[in-house]
Order: sequence, then C-alpha cells, then structure tokens
Amino acid sequence: MGILKAMTGAIGGAAADLWKEAFICDEMDSEVLMQRARKLVSQRSSNQGDADIITDGSIIVVAAGQCAIVTENGKVVGVYPEPGEQIFCSEQSRGMFTGGMKAFIRDVGRRIAFGGDAPYRHRLYYINTKEISGNSFSVEAVPFRFRHPNADLDMDGGISCSGSYSFRIADPEAFFVAVTRMEAGKLRSSLIVQMNSELLTAMLSALARLCEAGVRPSAMTAYTEQLCEMLCSVLNEKWRTARGIEVFSMAIGSMRVLDSDTFKTLQRDTVFRNPAMAAGHLTGATAGAMQTAAGNPSGGSLTATLITAIRGKPGTPAQPDGWRCACGAENQGRFCEACGTPRP
Repeated sequence: MGILKAMTGAIGGAAADLWKEAFICDEMDSEVLMQRARKLVSQRSSNQGDADIITDGSIIVVAAGQCAIVTENGKVVGVYPEPGEQIFCSEQSRGMFTGGMKAFIRDVGRRIAFGGDAPYRHRLYYINTKEISGNSFSVEAVPFRFRHPNADLDMDGGISCSGSYSFRIADPEAFFVAVTRMEAGKLRSSLIVQMNSELLTAMLSALARLCEAGVRPSAMTAYTEQLCEMLCSVLNEKWRTARGIEVFSMAIGSMRVLDSDTFKTLQRDTVFRNPAMAAGHLTGATAGAMQTAAGNPSGGSLTATLITAIRGKPGTPAQPDGWRCACGAENQGRFCEACGTPRP
C-alpha cells in the first residue's frame, strides 16, 4: 500500500507541476527591500502545482528597480537583474514541456523514491534596487581631539550634527545572503538602526582625519562636503562587503561645534604670547576705554583726570629739566619768567 500511495502521489504531483508558471512582484516602496514573488494564477487556470516548485522554463517578470533571486534547496541558483521577462532553467524541475516524456518519467521516479514528494524546493524573491531615501541621522557630542602645534594647544572637543543619506542595493545576491534570516518586507526598519550606529563609528574616524589635517573647529562647518565624502568612502567599503549596499548620496543639514567660544579664547590668548602683540592690544584697549569715558556724560571728571595725569599737574615738572609754574608758564631756571615765582 505504501508503494502504491507513493506512486499515486508521485504521478499526481509530477502532472500538477509540469505546467510552466509566470511570476511577478508588486511595486515595492522604500520601506520594502525584499519580497516574495507572486504566481499568476486565475480561476480558469489548471496550474495548481506545488507553490514551492518552479517548473523549468517558467517566466519571471522583472520590473525596473527590481532584481529576482531564485533559490533551490537554500542555494542561490538564479539572479535576474535585467528588467523584462526572464526564463528560469533548472535540471531538477524539468518536465514534459521542456524535456519531453523522458523527463516526466524521470521526475516521477525520483518522487517515488522520496515517498511521492519532490526532493527539491524553490523560493523566488524580489530585491528592491531603487534608491532608498529618507534615512536621517542625528549625533550629539561626537568627541574629537584638536591640536594646534603653533600654539601648543591640545584639547578635547565635541561636534553635534544631523543630516540624511540614501542608499541602494548594489549587489542583490550579497544582500540576500546577508539578510536571509530576516523577515521579508520589513528589512529597512531593522537595518537602519544598525547602519546608523556604523555611521557614527565612521564619523569618529572622519573627524579625526580632518583634525589631523589641521582643520580648526571654527572652520569645521565649511568642510561638510569633505566630511560626507570621507563617510561615504568608509561606509561603502564596509557595507558592500557585509550587505551589498552602497551609499547613494549624503548631506549634512546642520553642524554645531561644542565649546567653540573656549577654542576662540585659547587661540586669542596664544597670540598675546608675543610681547608686541600684547602691548598693542593693551594700547588699543586703553584708547577704547578713554573714548568710552569721553562719550559718557558722567565720565568728564575721569577724562580730565587722565589728561592731567598725562600732561602733569600745575606746580610739577613738565619735563625732566624744566618745571611748570602755577600761572601756567613753563620754565628752565630757578624763577618763573612770567611772574617771578621761585621754582618749587
């Protein structure tokens, strides 16, 4: 009875699976990176074979921005990246319409050996190869070390920035192998968390390279384009190998250097190590204070005091060899030439 049941199941299964199929995939939005194929079957169709068997010679319809991948018993046996109708070929599922009666009898014989079931299984997946945009990132207080050799300045700082990037699946087969354990149709939300963490790691390296090149913190915002290029280079090298993904574009929307005022103060104070620069700054500060006091209605007495201190008070020497009389005349001898008053 067991052999008879196996023979009946093998003949019925081989007859049901001998029909060629046509597979398509609905439009995938940016949230879907991988999706199972859909077989075109209507109520009038006699193609009611096993859903996990793709008959040799079946048609796989690939739309623009998609790539079809077929696995046989877990192994990738077909990759179809070109848009249009693709023909699936497999020695395992060759039936009457592609191999004649000989192929049909051979398939029945193998099924009988396995109790009436086919000893192979197929899976057909579609990979979304379009640009996946809208992936935002925001990092706070990314540490970096700033060195200024001329000023002997060496201190730690931080940068907060935000932006967005887009990516595409450049190697569908590598992507499929990397995410084969994830649930199809929900890959983007699962990957973005990990990819953003890796982006933060790459940013640490990129900022260190900019600082080593001598870029000042105050000028860091002018190097956003170079920072994006560095990030893309580091991430592409990692993501292509790990997941078959490459960065399509990246932009930094905002960047803020933490403790920027501290950096500016330290750089300014370094200039005053030069005595001439320090004296010039002090002279300018004194002149500015006098101008401010002169413009202040209540600062007239202070201005007069400063002027008197510079010119000298009445009755005191105006020069090392001369003296000023109370009447205001300047003299060199022992008596005032204007009023005759003795020299104090």
